Amino acid sequence: MVSFKEFYYRRLLCESTDNLLLEYEVYRPIPGTKNSYRQDSANTNTLTDQHSHIFAKPRGGGKQLFAVNFDGSGHDGSSGICISDIHAEFFRGKGYLIPTDKILESMNAAEIESSDYTLLILDDTPFQCD
Repeated sequence: MVSFKEFYYRRLLCESTDNLLLEYEVYRPIPGTKNSYRQDSANTNTLTDQHSHIFAKPRGGGKQLFAVNFDGSGHDGSSGICISDIHAEFFRGKGYLIPTDKILESMNAAEIESSDYTLLILDDTPFQCD
């Protein structure tokens, strides 16, 4: 009879681990940073699109910095957050539609009906973040 420990090590060393779901494999590193991310699939039950959560430290450690939907909008309250160049380029490389100004918005101004809101422009100078 084989012990569980021996069985487990044989499985890790001799077989594919593709079908193992290990917590640390859910979080992937963002190259050039100490940050990590977790990508979640779209879910029709919760009406969410594909999105990623970005964390301050490797393997999902530290605080969540922001979350971004595949369409480039903010997710889970990340509206109005300006993300770094390295994050923007990384997620663009994965197909995310990150805006050129790198600001995650939850609503597109073009989608606002003028009869529903009053828009007040305080400054027409474009905002740029670094």
